[in-house]
Amino acid sequence: MEKSRIILKTDIVLRYDPDALDADRELFIRYDPSSETPEFRVCARKDRNSVGIDPVRRWVGLYKFHVGVEAGGIRINRELVLGLRSSELTNLDAQGGIRDRKQRAMRFIMSHGEAVVNRAMAVCEVQGTLTPTAEGFLRLSLSAIDDMEDCADFHLAPLLLFMVRYKRLISADMREEITRLILKFRYWIDEPGNDAMWYFSENHAFLFHVSQYLAGWLFPEEVFSASGRTGAEQSAIGRERVEGWFTAFFRWGFAEWNSATYIPIDLLGFFVLYETAPDETIRSLSKSALDYAFKIIAYNSFNGVMSCSYGRAYEHTLKSREQVETSFLEWIAYGSGYVNFRTRSAALFSLSSYEPPPYHQDVLLGEKEWMSVELDQGMNQVKTYSYRTADFFIAGVRRFKPFRHGHQQHLMNAALGRQAVQFYINHPGEPAFSGENRPSYWAGNGTIPFIEQYRGLSLMIFNIDPEELVHYIHGYTLFYDYDEYKTPSPWLFFRCGRAFCAVWWSNGYEIVGSGANAGKEVISRGLNHGAIIRCGNVGEWASFNAFCSEMSAAEVSYNGERELLFRDPRYGLCSIAAPDSVVLNGVELEYLAAPEMRIETGFF
Repeated sequence: MEKSRIILKTDIVLRYDPDALDADRELFIRYDPSSETPEFRVCARKDRNSVGIDPVRRWVGLYKFHVGVEAGGIRINRELVLGLRSSELTNLDAQGGIRDRKQRAMRFIMSHGEAVVNRAMAVCEVQGTLTPTAEGFLRLSLSAIDDMEDCADFHLAPLLLFMVRYKRLISADMREEITRLILKFRYWIDEPGNDAMWYFSENHAFLFHVSQYLAGWLFPEEVFSASGRTGAEQSAIGRERVEGWFTAFFRWGFAEWNSATYIPIDLLGFFVLYETAPDETIRSLSKSALDYAFKIIAYNSFNGVMSCSYGRAYEHTLKSREQVETSFLEWIAYGSGYVNFRTRSAALFSLSSYEPPPYHQDVLLGEKEWMSVELDQGMNQVKTYSYRTADFFIAGVRRFKPFRHGHQQHLMNAALGRQAVQFYINHPGEPAFSGENRPSYWAGNGTIPFIEQYRGLSLMIFNIDPEELVHYIHGYTLFYDYDEYKTPSPWLFFRCGRAFCAVWWSNGYEIVGSGANAGKEVISRGLNHGAIIRCGNVGEWASFNAFCSEMSAAEVSYNGERELLFRDPRYGLCSIAAPDSVVLNGVELEYLAAPEMRIETGFF
């Protein structure tokens, strides 16, 4: 089947079924969470099946559009999630060195960055003054800190860098206001207070410790009202906590492994410390942490986007990966990746003197080369695994908590071709397409599958708890981005350039052809499933047709419970009796500790 490509050149188009309308209907459209965009109205005509909403060039990112219609005096609303990237805005020249890209990034962030103190610093750096517009960005961060709202720590740590570097550009009144906020802030749970801040996750804890350490250093003689301590006392406690956090970090790595959502938040603290820490030991630790973070990004990215498993994921992390901040960071660092509107750590990176090692060169492969990377991450020693060629990347976690109820962990993923077209399978945690549960429909798993991966082969077994809300598994991918695909159920085949992917579904499948998920979703119904994902390319196989033919003829069986067998045309016979036994060609597949990256390379 040849692809059907939809290209929106000028407008965001809302498609609908005119048979559902009794007459022309007025639709109420609102973009959330922007408070600057008012609700507007369009007419859904019964003699048409679509209506234009807005010019694409205004938007970059993943957005929720609230669409409402009134019937009988009641308004019925639906949230629709849409990922957009305007090349008109984001097609920056990546040529030259990292310092050139930092300058271009700062100018871009001045105009299009997130409206927080980080963007205000970009303005100060480029223009040498705090403009009225930049002051507005700064004040939005001050308000979040003053209210001690959730994620106030994301604002406070960069504010301390602002006070070190750009204090001379603000008025005496504003310096006094900022000083007041810093002195009254609650820096940890041992200090009295009642607020909405979250303290306990890896990234939040780190930013609280960074803020306590630096705030106390900036105001050593002042008394911090929440704790009653002097600044010098706060700084000493904060320093000890920062060092303790780094000790755990360098032992275990990221608790929320490879998370494209949370690595940029940790980077806020790393960059702030690298630029401002008064202790050389802390600055050295932050340098090592930055190196490690950029290595994780580079080793888990494929053609500019992080295409791996994630210890914490959201719908936007998975569906619109060019819009995730790690992609912008990779663009600044190495010239690959994508410029986007997620700019908090990208702003600090652009302002910083830090330059990462050339990790991107480690993962450059020739046409017939392959590379696998295994790394245990977090205190639970989650076994992350990836396999790449020049044409595709497939990753997952091996044997992670199988058959338990899940949360927000993204457990397997494949990316194909120059466009890095994404494919993954999960068990939805809720029925709502774009809900907010954890796990949600697209992010995480209601019941975690057993997964084993060997090079380009991933095997999955689902035993879904009957108490779960959704009784099927599904795959997400954009069918219209493939060069071709074939649907001889129970096999599904994709080709993107030189990259191939074969997916076997024990219960068969249906491709969603209508509604919000048309051309994006594959559903396989039932509680128990075996699934096989095999990536290949020109090099391993002479052609896509040869790949499809050999996969279709391969021996495969699933007993409906926890036993799956597949005879791979290249790797041989792999059999699973989950969760205790995985055998490849008669030999138990190794499951060894990998506290450091275990890297293997070879040729087809």
